[in-house]
Amino acid sequence: RVLFRSTTKKKQGMRRKVLVLLLLIAAAAVVFGIIQYQKRAASETPAAEVSQLAAGEASESQVVAAMAETMPETEPATEAVTTLTLPAEPAELPVRSCQLDAQPILQNPELPTGCEITSLTMALNYLGYDVDKLTMADDYLIRGEAYQNTFDEAFIGSPYDPTSWGCYAPVIVQTAQNYLADQGGSEVVQDLTGCSLKTLLGQVAGGTPVVTWATINMTPNVEERYYWTTPDGDDAVFLVNEHCLLLCGYDLDANTVTVCDPLEGKIDYDMDVFENRFELIHRQAVAIYPQ
Repeated sequence: RVLFRSTTKKKQGMRRKVLVLLLLIAAAAVVFGIIQYQKRAASETPAAEVSQLAAGEASESQVVAAMAETMPETEPATEAVTTLTLPAEPAELPVRSCQLDAQPILQNPELPTGCEITSLTMALNYLGYDVDKLTMADDYLIRGEAYQNTFDEAFIGSPYDPTSWGCYAPVIVQTAQNYLADQGGSEVVQDLTGCSLKTLLGQVAGGTPVVTWATINMTPNVEERYYWTTPDGDDAVFLVNEHCLLLCGYDLDANTVTVCDPLEGKIDYDMDVFENRFELIHRQAVAIYPQ
């Protein structure tokens, strides 16, 4: 019996040692976890706020700000969203007629396929920029190559070449932005593609002429012709007979729009005809707003 008691005491002592060891291991794991959490918090929280947060002295706004800085941005700033929001179609135009003092520039003879860059030049001149169509064509027009780019990405060919194609609204937006950045301008360039003609007339009534796509001589003959697929897999489709001009006036009573047409000069077109041609070229338009 004495031997039995001695053996039992030894086993109990061993169990206590094992229990203590397990408790020490658990405590060490907790301490290690706390240290790692503090390291992560210190690396994610701005250094100037770490001491405040640790001491419980930070205000609610500081805590929210600290959390916001550790979160990825999921949407652009409010100002950028506002800039890119398309204007709403007005219920009524503010005035029955409007004529802006935009001055026409003819694309010929130098730029037989340069209607887009010539129209942009007219818009820039209206804003007070002293630049000519050839400078814009040579130094700023975004140009690409056949089979490599689409007409949304670049002017394909050369505006000096009568056999070249042309470009669409995104190219003129980027070209205008590049020029304004080079000049230190603060104007905002906006792609108005998809807006109705009435919406564009609202911009004109507000003092902004609009670079607008229609057709050559207002022809109704428009063909969507496929030419190639780029290395990125995008189809290059050109709207044959597309034309670009500067919309700068209207008269509701006469049912006309006034444009600076790079082929014709300053001229009036029937509003219904113009609207139809504008629709045929997928409602493409670009505006430049002074700030």
